Parts: sequence; C-alpha cells; structure tokens
Amino acid sequence: MVTPNVIVSISALPKSGKNHLAYTFPDPIKVYCFNGGAEFVKRKFPDKQIDVHNFTLPIVESETEQWALPVWDEFYAEYNADVASGKYRTLVLDTSTEVENFCRQATLEELQEEAEAKNKVKRKLATNEYLARNLRMNAIFARARNAGINLVTLQYLKPEWLKTTGDRAEPTGKTAIDGWNQIEAQADINIWMEVQQKAGKTIMVSTIKSNRFDRDFFTKTVDDTTYDELMAILIGD
Repeated sequence: MVTPNVIVSISALPKSGKNHLAYTFPDPIKVYCFNGGAEFVKRKFPDKQIDVHNFTLPIVESETEQWALPVWDEFYAEYNADVASGKYRTLVLDTSTEVENFCRQATLEELQEEAEAKNKVKRKLATNEYLARNLRMNAIFARARNAGINLVTLQYLKPEWLKTTGDRAEPTGKTAIDGWNQIEAQADINIWMEVQQKAGKTIMVSTIKSNRFDRDFFTKTVDDTTYDELMAILIGD
C-alpha cells in the first residue's frame, strides 16, 4: 500500500513534544520556526535532513504599530516556493499559532494602508474581512495537499472561555486550540499531546482526537509515538 501524504495537526501546551513528533516524519523536512526552539530538537535527529528557517520577529510595543506584513510576505513567498520546488517531503509550521497571528495582522495592515490612502483610519478587521485571512490560511494547507507533501501544523493550547450570559465569558476548565479555528477541519489527523509520568519516566502521550482514515481510533492514546506508528495504526502496512 502506498502511504498518502497527510496533513497532521498537533496541539499541546509548550514543551510537550510537538516538534519531536513532527521530526519523525519523512525527510527532507523544512521547518518554518517562529519561536526559536526548532534547532534544539533537530539535534536529536542527526541522520535526517531538517532545514530550519528561524524567522526574526519584530519587537512590538504598540498595538497601532504595523509589524506583520514584512514577516508574512517573507514566509508566504518562501513557503510557496518550497512547495513548488519539490525539495521536501514534509513541511512543519512551528507554530501555526504564530502563523495565524501574522496572517491576520498582515491582512489588517493591508487594509489600513488602503484606508490611509483615503485619509481614513482603520483599527480592526470587520467580520466580513476575515475572509481574506481564511483564504490565505486555507491556501497553505491546499498547496501542500495538492503537491503530495506532508504538512505538520503545530499549535499551542489555551484555556477555553465561553459566553454564558450576556457578553460575559467564563472559563470552562477545558483547553482549546490557540490559532486558526479551521485547522482541525483541514487536517487528516488531529493529535493532542500532553506530558505524563509513568513508572517514573516522562512520557509524551498523544491522543488521536480524530482522523479521516479509521473512526475506530478516535480518542486512541499512544505513548511516545512516531510517524511510522501513526501510519501503521491508521492506514496499515
């Protein structure tokens, strides 16, 4: 059986093994890193080709300051070129939490430039203007899928808040993805990770939250898993 290329979403709190799992995917691997941590984990895979681009992020001290557009343009152009080149078998967004932040803010900054040219002021995106952000994020996933490349999207988890009465939000005691809310719909496999202690050892526990291949494995947990194990579980040998 030919193993298809897959889009895999890995969500976890910081330092829960997201990068380590991503680097077990087929190489050559390209990592678009926005948090400076990719190189440390890369050293654990000396036999693999893992190319890391550490994007330099601006120091932002004002919410009115424009800062995202140059970084977004650099990333988006490089990502599209890497997909088209066919050099890599796996691409890794580290993290898509930051990618979505830059995409959303860059979309706003483009509209602010248009408004400024008309002597107007724009503070935030209107509801209908999120379409541009959604189309750009969707294109990231579609390009990898159509090119036959694995895409691993890493993102943080955050406390979940829901509105109960009126406009007031209350914590639910659960966690939710910090980033684009359509990520899990785009992914073939959705994994949530957490660190656990078992028999005196630190284990990275992955829960297969959902997948396109076999519903019998929804919510299945695996310890210190790898790409090969996930494919064997969900697709078979």
